Amino acid sequence: MTHDKLRKLLNEMSLDEKIGQLSIMQMSVFLDGDAVPFGPLIEMNFTQEQMALTGALACNISPEPAAFARVVRKMTAEHPHHIPPLLMRDVIHGFRTIFPLTLGVGCTFDEKYAYDMGRVSGKEAAASGLHLTLGPMMDVARDPRWGRVLETPSESPVLTGAMSAATVRGFRGDGIDKPNSIATCAKHFAAYGLCTAGQEYSPVDVSRTELYNVYLPPFKQAMDAGCDTVMTSFVAVDRVPCVCNGFLQNEIMRKQWGHNIVSMSDYDDVRQLMNQGVADSLRECAKLSIEGGLDLDFLSLAYITQLKGLIVDGEVDIKTVDEACMRVLELKNNLGLFENPVKNDDPVLADKICHAPEHYKASLETALRSCVLLKNDGVLPLKKGVKTALVGSHADEHDILGAWAVDGIRPETETLREAFERDAGITLTDTDNADIIVFATGETKPDTGEAASKAHPELTAEQINELKTLEATGKPIVVLLFCGRPLVLTDVLPHCNALLNVWFPGSAGAEAIRMLVTGEMSPSGHLSMTFPRCVGQIPIHHDRLTSCRPIGSRGTGSRFVNMYIDESSEPLFPFGFGMSYTTFELEDAQLDGSEVAVTVKNTGTEKAETVVQLYGRVRHAAIIRPIRTLVGWKRVSVGAGEAVRVRIPIKRDALELADCENRPVKISGIADIYVGFDSNADTRLEYSLNQ
Repeated sequence: MTHDKLRKLLNEMSLDEKIGQLSIMQMSVFLDGDAVPFGPLIEMNFTQEQMALTGALACNISPEPAAFARVVRKMTAEHPHHIPPLLMRDVIHGFRTIFPLTLGVGCTFDEKYAYDMGRVSGKEAAASGLHLTLGPMMDVARDPRWGRVLETPSESPVLTGAMSAATVRGFRGDGIDKPNSIATCAKHFAAYGLCTAGQEYSPVDVSRTELYNVYLPPFKQAMDAGCDTVMTSFVAVDRVPCVCNGFLQNEIMRKQWGHNIVSMSDYDDVRQLMNQGVADSLRECAKLSIEGGLDLDFLSLAYITQLKGLIVDGEVDIKTVDEACMRVLELKNNLGLFENPVKNDDPVLADKICHAPEHYKASLETALRSCVLLKNDGVLPLKKGVKTALVGSHADEHDILGAWAVDGIRPETETLREAFERDAGITLTDTDNADIIVFATGETKPDTGEAASKAHPELTAEQINELKTLEATGKPIVVLLFCGRPLVLTDVLPHCNALLNVWFPGSAGAEAIRMLVTGEMSPSGHLSMTFPRCVGQIPIHHDRLTSCRPIGSRGTGSRFVNMYIDESSEPLFPFGFGMSYTTFELEDAQLDGSEVAVTVKNTGTEKAETVVQLYGRVRHAAIIRPIRTLVGWKRVSVGAGEAVRVRIPIKRDALELADCENRPVKISGIADIYVGFDSNADTRLEYSLNQ
């Protein structure tokens, strides 16, 4: 449909129809024939006619293509202008085929695997009847106490932006109007990862300078990649809740960035303006939100019950509603819903697509590169035939998919024991008869995700005691650590010989772990988030700002510097860290224009992959800069004893700075570029910013 036809359609719509397009309701209400008002809807004098005009449905139950198609066709046919509803659902790190947690995908340091996750998920979700995923999440996260860090790719705005943009491209495929693709939603706009003390829904206090330099860039990068909608954050920026924050939605996103896309609230968030003391009634909630640039009200019922009265009484300009409605119509038009409102109604086809062998393979390839080896004194890989005891809470657990794996089928997911039993080279036995003990432990799914903030992000006392009991046998201990966040491992490392951080590895996770511990493939994940030594260091990240008194600036031994007196200032494991079964060296690093050329030499006996990383620091500028910023990376595979010459572009925009008004800060002179395998890289090159 052309823009002129869309405008004509808008002009023909009644006020009730327009408001209906701005409202999201639950799909479950519409599945059993005629949708009728219930509970609070009745108290609000909500009518069946209003429900029939609903513009979007949140699919709160597992998608059923045929059933969903019946709802879509019925609502479209009965709508006065035959406008189909938009079907949406959280598809975060997989649909039926689950990939590692997004934080784990970030550990691949390779956009290919983020794209693969989006592409597989998009195909499966579209085949199941969905139009839009409520993702990806691109909140830069530096506080592992916050349970939702698992949904973001990284603590680095540069890596987060690159991986999120790749995921968006994967979901969208060749276009969201195609039958095997769906639209995307950038969330949470903005600064949600800054929840005070890592506590879910806590207030956020962020300067404009930090906002422009750290928390907004990944959103712009995703939108530039084609992201179709944005979801606001539960928190406030400049003490204005994001759900009604016109500065973010209208000034930044639509005016400065030029992305006039649909903005939606998070679940029931419009109503939360009353909890925040910003509004004293649902009517005021609706007024503030629509005027702040919010288009879609997610289940608070504020728009559909209050907007008409606000317009009739002259408190809200009808033009504001028209602009919001037009954005929703344009999204539906881009999806091709006016011509074909149903993505798929064939459950047989959906099942075939969701069980495609190549999807499992893509999940496996990603899982193999997301696991990070944090310690190994030589016990890994397991030697063929060694008698192995597999113990711990996760040894026989099917649910290794993690939070937000909404449509993953747990019984279909292989356990570690099942994977190990398939390997003729592994001899499983009990702890008494074992030569080596593999301890599979860590967080459970309820420990992670939304509403799973922790004051103590660490293993439980019971788990530590279990580890110590195993250590007392005198046998080597390999810890397989399942988690959804960086954990404080200071009390774990002394009691084990090896530790492989596997996150929640997804549908192919057990097989990936088997391949890694047996040496079929060497671990090659690199941490996308810093691991702290203690809770007192949190938040800790590689790109913290330069101090006025860095360590060493006042002479050796001075305590009047940026340090703790009771703990090291260094993390337990730095950002970018990851071990292998082989060893690598870098040689002959040179600058060539805006690229770094360096030779990667495998000095060990195993073919393996690693990630070469570039970090930059602008020496002088008018505002304080990060100590180091990730400015480039490249995953490379090198044979045993071989050397590979690689070229890594420097992401110049990662070095650029903005002031509190989002004006460019002039940078010139020299930037130091550090080349290495983590954020402690020590090979330094001088890069001219004047080129």
